[in-house]
Amino acid sequence: MVEELLKIELKGDELHRRLGGGIPAGTIMLVEGDRGSGKSIFVQRLLYGFLMNGYTASYISSQYTTVEYIKQMESLGYDIIPFIIRKKLIFVSLYPLLTGVSEKRKFFSRLFGEPRLWEPDIMIIDSFSSLFSREQDPSAVRDFLLYVKKMASLGKVIILTANIEEVDRDSLFVLEEASTMLVRLSVKVFGGDLKNSATIVKYNNAKGIFQKIIPFRVEPKVGLIVEIAAVV
Repeated sequence: MVEELLKIELKGDELHRRLGGGIPAGTIMLVEGDRGSGKSIFVQRLLYGFLMNGYTASYISSQYTTVEYIKQMESLGYDIIPFIIRKKLIFVSLYPLLTGVSEKRKFFSRLFGEPRLWEPDIMIIDSFSSLFSREQDPSAVRDFLLYVKKMASLGKVIILTANIEEVDRDSLFVLEEASTMLVRLSVKVFGGDLKNSATIVKYNNAKGIFQKIIPFRVEPKVGLIVEIAAVV
């Protein structure tokens, strides 16, 4: 039986409560924002929360090699090595493919042609917009989003990140429409400092009361910390 709510709770961390107690099964979450707004950090926190609560996950990265990703997570206090060893986490780096060739690649057809990547409870693609901007075949994008919808209907959580500087407005609208949960990240000046915040623009099928604006900061060896004061 598929759980209705996938937990992301970590000791001393408020994010799970601010998001209504977890992420509903079948959620397609789009995390969007400018470069440097904290998209990767946000989904890395979600990933670690899922893993610590007993779920399995696949993480597709266009930015990190495997070694770089392990070091990045360790810098946040998120030790993922045990999960990789126990095959609770499948990490795939697309970085060499994205930087080592000049021609366009059909990444989407290759992604849903790998069933192993879709077996875990959670699939994260960071960043989806990086692949989206390289895909020449519009039908491949449409087919991929239909496949994502199919996987979500089976109770899986799909999380995509999008740099709004990498895709045009129409394409971004397509991604937003396909999502059932839209989280928009931003960085603003607040009290003389730069503050990150996550705004929940859309949250279908929320199972609990959630906070629409979630301010947060990042600390070495501690990870993502939810702030008390709101950033408006």
